[in-house]
Amino acid sequence: MNHPPIALTIAGSDPGGGAGLQADLTTFTRLGVHGATAVTAITVQDTRNVVDFTVLPPEQLRAQIEVTLADLEVAAVKIGMLGSVENVTIVSALLSAHPHIPVVLDPVMVAGGGGALATEAVVDATREALLPRATLITPNGPEAARLARSEDPAQWGHQLRQLGARNVLVTGGHEGAEQDPIINRLYREDDHVRPFELPRHPAGFHGSGCTLAAAIAAFLARGRDIEPAVIEAQAFMNDAIARGYAPGHGQHIPNRLCPHDD
Repeated sequence: MNHPPIALTIAGSDPGGGAGLQADLTTFTRLGVHGATAVTAITVQDTRNVVDFTVLPPEQLRAQIEVTLADLEVAAVKIGMLGSVENVTIVSALLSAHPHIPVVLDPVMVAGGGGALATEAVVDATREALLPRATLITPNGPEAARLARSEDPAQWGHQLRQLGARNVLVTGGHEGAEQDPIINRLYREDDHVRPFELPRHPAGFHGSGCTLAAAIAAFLARGRDIEPAVIEAQAFMNDAIARGYAPGHGQHIPNRLCPHDD
């Protein structure tokens, strides 16, 4: 292979570059991975909230993914906002035809500013069709609760594994007091659970979930196993958050251009 490893992101477009495809591509590039894209939705949002979004027709999404997988040697897939049940179904079917490619699913449901990005029907379809296809899912607390249909944080990871997810990383940025560290928990397919403690930074962030999931996908594309990929991605994420900035009038975004040691 005479080119960098390739990762495909299947996600919505954020015009401000804080989240979605733009966040994924910046992360891929920073980590030495060529980024390919399949656009699922066009959003109208800024660093404060989502105003509106339009979901692309499923056949357009199918065509984007099919032509990319036929042409490029994709080594990992990252999934973000899908926007419709039809798009969930399309992505699930295409992934089933390429079971050798590791898949990181970031089950995007709500924007950082609180705007809804997924209906209950999309959540149900994600639970039933996509969880079993993913190598790793990376829900935050509210997303894990919604997917697992449980308000008990101690059960989220186990219940998502029972629903078919091979590996689950429940991120803890939404839980705990401002002075508490963030605890992320990795539930592996061998039933081992490993917590990771990360510092909590004071600013609110837009695009942090996209960045973490994209970084994990990038390291998987570079040949890492699941746990090393998660560890390295969290280190990258912590650096990006620590050096984050506010490009607009709302939340900060991770500085995905920050230096990173290979």
